[in-house]
Amino acid sequence: MQAAACGGVSISAAKQLLLPPQRVRFLRRPITAATVADRSSMAATVVGANPKWAQKTITLPPQCRGCHLITPKILKEIREDLSGFKCGLAHLFLHHTSASLTINENYDSDVRDDTETFLNKIVPEGRSAPWKHTLEGPDDMPAHIKSSMFGCALTIPITDGKLNMGTWQGIWLCEHRDAPTARKVVVTLNGI
Repeated sequence: MQAAACGGVSISAAKQLLLPPQRVRFLRRPITAATVADRSSMAATVVGANPKWAQKTITLPPQCRGCHLITPKILKEIREDLSGFKCGLAHLFLHHTSASLTINENYDSDVRDDTETFLNKIVPEGRSAPWKHTLEGPDDMPAHIKSSMFGCALTIPITDGKLNMGTWQGIWLCEHRDAPTARKVVVTLNGI
């Protein structure tokens, strides 16, 4: 039958589990100071706030190959603008295809070293690697693949003028090339 399509449940049995269509009636109430006060604190902070934007391009100094904690540098560069946001999002975009951004452990540097070891193990490198794109050196194509694995963008919530990350989370720049290169990150802040 068709039992496998629904994880072992036939389609006819699955349809019996669905509720019949219901007519929904919406009540419209005007928003007043009293209704705003009754809502959650999140909704109350949004009322009357004007959305704003800020953007800055940060040049990171050349780093040797590996994963590097860049949270302090990013915060130093955006602290003034960031402090003006109660709630919002920070978007970080890396202008490169042979490095990447990720969020991971910010305390033990062994995690960064182990991540670099892992990446080097799963993405072959050198003249014997199977890559066609070797024009820019034997480490270039592996760098592109590693960059695609982690990506070049991050989005982090902003709460009360701070990046709202977990206690042990930090922003990493992963440099995948052998030759140290300055990297540019565009940070865009949006919120209220």
